[in-house]
Amino acid sequence: EAAEPSVPSALPESPRGSYSRSNSASGIGRRLSVDLRGVPPASPPISTPGSVSQKRHSFAPTPKAAGKAAARKTEEQGGRQMFDKNTLRVMNRDLFTGAIVRYQSMVEAMDGKGDESAALSARTPRRRVRPVQVFVRVRPLFEKDVHQHGDFDVISVVPGQLVLHSCLFEADLKTPFITHHSFKFDHVFSHSATNKKVYKTAAAEIVRGSCEGGIGTVFMFGQTGSGKTHTMTAIEDMAAQDIFGMINPPADPEDPTVGIQFLELRGDKCFDLLANTKGKDFPELRIRELANGAYRAEGAMELFPRCPEDLRVVLETGHSRRKTIATGANAVSSRSHAVCIIQLFQTRGQLLLVDCAGSERKKDSMYHSKDRQQESAEINTSLYALKDCIRYLSTQQKVPSHVYRTSSLTKVLADAFICGDRGRLAVICTASPCASDTEHTVNTLRLGATLAGLGEGQEEKEMLLDLMREQRGPVELHPNQWSPDQVRAWITEVHNGEFLDILGTLPSNTTGQMLVRHTESRCIQLCGGNARRGQLFFKLLHQVMQRVDSTRRQSVKGPSMVRGTSADRLSGVQK
Repeated sequence: EAAEPSVPSALPESPRGSYSRSNSASGIGRRLSVDLRGVPPASPPISTPGSVSQKRHSFAPTPKAAGKAAARKTEEQGGRQMFDKNTLRVMNRDLFTGAIVRYQSMVEAMDGKGDESAALSARTPRRRVRPVQVFVRVRPLFEKDVHQHGDFDVISVVPGQLVLHSCLFEADLKTPFITHHSFKFDHVFSHSATNKKVYKTAAAEIVRGSCEGGIGTVFMFGQTGSGKTHTMTAIEDMAAQDIFGMINPPADPEDPTVGIQFLELRGDKCFDLLANTKGKDFPELRIRELANGAYRAEGAMELFPRCPEDLRVVLETGHSRRKTIATGANAVSSRSHAVCIIQLFQTRGQLLLVDCAGSERKKDSMYHSKDRQQESAEINTSLYALKDCIRYLSTQQKVPSHVYRTSSLTKVLADAFICGDRGRLAVICTASPCASDTEHTVNTLRLGATLAGLGEGQEEKEMLLDLMREQRGPVELHPNQWSPDQVRAWITEVHNGEFLDILGTLPSNTTGQMLVRHTESRCIQLCGGNARRGQLFFKLLHQVMQRVDSTRRQSVKGPSMVRGTSADRLSGVQK
């Protein structure tokens, strides 16, 4: 018999165990984590004169290591599975949509008005003319969102505010709840709002002010795929028509009345999208500071359109040259900021149209590669700088120079931050109604509410256990919980009353706990010795027991115990 091995001074690497060092209050010790799968039980050590020191150094799996091994074994046998938020939302779509409908009905009943026109015209009661106004537009829910991703609508536009329903589970993954985030803005455009409605409400006055000598700025904020570029191109199209309708024809037909530059900001780099590159990359421009504190893109190409059609062509050309890339969230995701600077020479007005790149979160890796995440970090850095500038503008009507100097984007837009009373600024936040975009959307809405000076909105948590029980129906009692009356009622109804004769021989005080202990031979005895009837009675009773046990197991496990991959579940939703 071989002696028990001692621990060597240098611990070698082993494919079946991993060594790690841990510090404790008593000193530094070694710990061995061992995978117990397939390891035969160790035989008891043999007591020999020289085995004392060996016993001192012998080791056994720690409770922590044994627990990990047991957890791995349980997982292999079909134990607990963890799912991300979006998978849980898809799996419990009916539950969450029912809760959202119930919330909307309650709000409509309390308000007494449920028409769409009231929601579309809802405004926060504040001053009409302010340097910064914040609007929100909710894009429609597309068929692709529903059929391919299993998404559902989590945004409600109610009179006076927008409500985002964040559908989540507690840490136990079996207790659903919804957090209703309420936000107020200058105006909220619902899913069915038209581009014309958005332009007339959010941008028309700013365009008019620019034509009269002011400096107007329109920003588009939002995540990738929420409709920023779609909304901005529509605003640009209608603004082009209004600009040439408001300015006077020049005395000399050769004198330009409108000048336009189209810049692209990627990180701290500025590119000219109107330059004639002849197939080469667009030139990078240097941003120079002027004596008055403003900045200019040195050497930027400026074109002079003479009619609305010319201006539209220039704008379409600039957008077509922007850097875009296909992601899982959007086939043509804009990965840069687009800044369109329109100069109005007759009145010395200026109109700045800014289509910001899609804002993403650092933790998002489902739709973005490592390069895309790096781009997102640069995009978010510039957006934070822009947010600070807008906050200063809304509270102090002027932005300190050290604030707008932190980013190339804010440098290019310095005219809007130092113009004082001449400036008007509108922020249009675009929001996706999809449940899978909840975290993105709540970040966008919080940003918009902060810029509007209204904090981060209000939250209301609603537990959904009652609704979940209502959808599942009444809970069936286990046979061992039956009362004597319930036992006799079940015997009367089971198998169309075939076992009514058993009631004559069964004691009247027999409870369910007593009944489930009956063996098959006892059931045959109750049926007068008829083996076929006794076996059938025993089988029917145990079928009820198995059904209730299975239902309870599913209820305890909840969605976290459902087998299969995320792709399998999503494909099931598509079907």
